[in-house]
Amino acid sequence: MEDSIHQINDPSFREAFNLAVERAMLILGESGRQAVCYHVEKSFGLKRGEWPKKPELFEEVLRRIFGFGAELLLKAIVFELYSNLGLEFDLKGKIDFSYIIRQAERQAEKRRKPCKVGKSRCRFSTIQSSYKRDARVE
Repeated sequence: MEDSIHQINDPSFREAFNLAVERAMLILGESGRQAVCYHVEKSFGLKRGEWPKKPELFEEVLRRIFGFGAELLLKAIVFELYSNLGLEFDLKGKIDFSYIIRQAERQAEKRRKPCKVGKSRCRFSTIQSSYKRDARVE
């Protein structure tokens, strides 16, 4: 049986998760996104670097902040993550956020291929470098 809090250790997956959260939270507007990020860290003690490592806790915090409205934000995060990783997922009904995040990590790991040295690069590394370009750092 898995631990209650699944640890996501792949650094490129963590970057993909953080970028998906940043993009999804923009449905709240830039100032709304910043306010939520601040509140998650200051009021709940969950730092940004811990979000992808503790998806269950991150989900719980968002549900405490937004109540039933968290479902929309969680679906947006999942949509962004799966979309950015080139994975398919059906977002109908209520979601089990932490389970879906673990599934995305597993699927991304299966799709990853060793990168070749030189001009040829694998798809996952190309996606990873686009995350670094697109990520908004405060």
